Amino acid sequence: MENELTINNTKSTHPKKLKSISLALISLFLIISSCDIYNQEDYREIIVVEAYAVANNPLPEIHITTTSPVDVEYNRESVIVQNANVRVTLLDENGNDSDQFNYYFSLTNDSYITTSPHKVIPSATYRLDIDFNDRPEIIQAFTTIPDEIQILNDIPDEVVYQSTDQIEITVSAPKRTNFQNVFVFSTIAEDPTIENLTPFYRASFDNENIDLQEVVINSSGLINEGNFEINSDQTITLRFPWIGVAFYGDSKIVINNVDKNLADLVRSQQVQLGGSTLSPGEIPNLIYNIEGGIGVFGSLSADTARTSFTRP
Repeated sequence: MENELTINNTKSTHPKKLKSISLALISLFLIISSCDIYNQEDYREIIVVEAYAVANNPLPEIHITTTSPVDVEYNRESVIVQNANVRVTLLDENGNDSDQFNYYFSLTNDSYITTSPHKVIPSATYRLDIDFNDRPEIIQAFTTIPDEIQILNDIPDEVVYQSTDQIEITVSAPKRTNFQNVFVFSTIAEDPTIENLTPFYRASFDNENIDLQEVVINSSGLINEGNFEINSDQTITLRFPWIGVAFYGDSKIVINNVDKNLADLVRSQQVQLGGSTLSPGEIPNLIYNIEGGIGVFGSLSADTARTSFTRP
């Protein structure tokens, strides 16, 4: 089974050596900007960091950019920072430095990469340190990698859409690296054509309420472990909802266990988009968990199964 990340109906791809991982959060976080209300005269350029570590996979790419004034058209190439000193450090159980990995800027990827063969260790904590030769900022962030997660039961090769045989997924009980585990379930359609849209999504598409690419990856959003059925052996069982199926045909079913940094950022972003009741004019800040800048240094573990949704 493959490791994948799918959140908020978007998708992006890691380097070739991580080609099996779908990092949907990338498209969400590429547009990170400060949420404080500034007078334009008070604008201050801020460093933006973006990196996602995946359990049992190579160390991640690290993207470093800057914010730009609100009255300037955003151009990613113009805000890329190429002269940062970047290090990722593995910490031991006592919080002491155990191993350090140096990064260098890659013109091919427009990001910082490392040649280290190190694989990200589940449940371990990593520290990101960034400084600059020509800037005063000192950036630091930590992530504790979620424990491994595994789909334990066999998923049928074919399932009739909206039949009584609703898919049940049982997953291992990962050790908590936060006060609770936070999951995301998603389906990824492998043949996402208009003709393959299921009735609800076809009607939405015909009414121009959705774009086809918006539902190629169909996500549950963040779900706390308390919302699932906990079995006597502490495994977790989910009845997969039909509303999660946007296309007939071959699909991947993905479960992700995300760290606190990703959960905090996504939840706070959902609040900004109207996910709660806000007082007029009140827009709370995003939660970044990065010292000296904004962005995300997050992590996850994941597992993937496959099935085919057939027409009734």
